[in-house]
Amino acid sequence: MADFNPKAVLLIKFTEQELPDTAAFDSGDSETNDFFRNDAFRDQERGLNTTTLIYYNGIIAGFISLLCDAIPLNKEEENSQASLTVPAIKLRYGVDKNFKDYDLDSFIIDYAKTVAFELWKSKVGVRFLTLDTDPSREEFFAGKGFVRNRTGSNGLVSMRLDIFA
Repeated sequence: MADFNPKAVLLIKFTEQELPDTAAFDSGDSETNDFFRNDAFRDQERGLNTTTLIYYNGIIAGFISLLCDAIPLNKEEENSQASLTVPAIKLRYGVDKNFKDYDLDSFIIDYAKTVAFELWKSKVGVRFLTLDTDPSREEFFAGKGFVRNRTGSNGLVSMRLDIFA
C-alpha cells in the first residue's frame, strides 16, 4: 500500500473546464470509465447528480457522483410497526488504476459519509449511503461497513451504510 498524503488531495466540482482530464482516466472498468467520460458531467448539468473530482498531486485520481436515493426498510430493521422508506445518498465513484494502492476507496467513502452527515445536520434528512456493486466486490464493501439491501435485476448488489453507525 502506498503512503496516502491527504494534503496532496484537491477536491473540485466537475465543470466543463475539467472535461479534457477525463480522457486519461482509467479505472480499469469500462462501465465506470464510460459513465465518467460521457454521463457524469451531463447528468450533473441536468440536476441528476453532483460530481466531485479528486486530484492527487495535480493528477486526476478519482471521482465521486452523489445523488438522492431512498431505500425500504422492513419493520424489524427499524423497530417500527410498519415498513419505512428511508432517505439516502447514492454514491457512484471510480479510482484511476494508477492510484489503486492509495486506498482512495476509504477516502471517498469517508468523504461521502461526511457530506451525508453534514446534510442531515444542516438541511435535510438522510440516514444511509447506498451504492450498487458487482457481486465480486460485495465483500470489499462489507469490510467498509456496507450491508446488502438486495440483488437487482441487473445483477448488481445494492448495499447501504448507516451514516450514524
